[in-house]
Amino acid sequence: MNKPDHSDFLISWTGKDIDTDERYKVSHPPTQETTLNEKIIEPYLERLKFTLRHGLWMMTGGEYVESGNQKIKRPPFSRTCFTELKLSEAQEHAEKFGQLGIGFKRMFVFERMGLPMLYFRPGKDNWFTSPVLWDGSSEIKEYWACFLKSMDEEWQKPGYVNYKQFEESEWRIIFSKEIKKRLEAKKLDYPKCFKSPDEINDPEFKEYLARQKKKPDFLVPLADQGKTTSRWFAMIIYPSLAVKVAAEASPEIRQEIECLKPTLKPSDTVSTSASYERYSKPMEINLSACRNF
Repeated sequence: MNKPDHSDFLISWTGKDIDTDERYKVSHPPTQETTLNEKIIEPYLERLKFTLRHGLWMMTGGEYVESGNQKIKRPPFSRTCFTELKLSEAQEHAEKFGQLGIGFKRMFVFERMGLPMLYFRPGKDNWFTSPVLWDGSSEIKEYWACFLKSMDEEWQKPGYVNYKQFEESEWRIIFSKEIKKRLEAKKLDYPKCFKSPDEINDPEFKEYLARQKKKPDFLVPLADQGKTTSRWFAMIIYPSLAVKVAAEASPEIRQEIECLKPTLKPSDTVSTSASYERYSKPMEINLSACRNF
């Protein structure tokens, strides 16, 4: 069997706002994992519940691509980001983006017109932002520019250079009101993969959003289009063992997982890998255990 060069999982991270909230920080150096995570159990359970129920958050993307001293304007868009990584690398990404990871097989992103990012060296000749191909104007009007990302050179010692951001191996799903219009004009169904928070009639969720400092522009439901189940939802990475145990004991979390990944019944027909995916429960693991994989 061939050993894969890349992980089979794409992880969307959330919770940076929880990690940096003064209400949830400990006032002394923690001596045990449970001490570190005791205050964040409830806010992370709440974030997980609503993510499973209503979807991943899409936030406003960067308006410009920067290449050296040049700033190139691109179309406005909202995005949900994923990292393609081995589990042993999860801790580093969690520290940047939040400690709750929701993992999917690649098809989840493909089915929503998502793609991996295109990385380039800023200020150097390349086929995206330099005179080699680009005409030097200050604007790219096409949405492919939303998948451009610079990998800034960082010289750590003579002869050794690190390319910042490249190690994120980022994938992205994008959407906007203009994208919605374009897709509908072509009679494509992709807009059905996205929801506006205003469309959701859930008083508990609306109250939750009202308490957040930032709110999503759109949501990407985890369920397959037109269904309540999800073939490609595959993993939950918890901030700590304490949060994992609390989630396992939460009837609400168990119910949301069961809706997305129902238990196989004797009457259910499964004959292909994709049909088995629909019943495969997500793997659940805590961050500190990820270093062993």
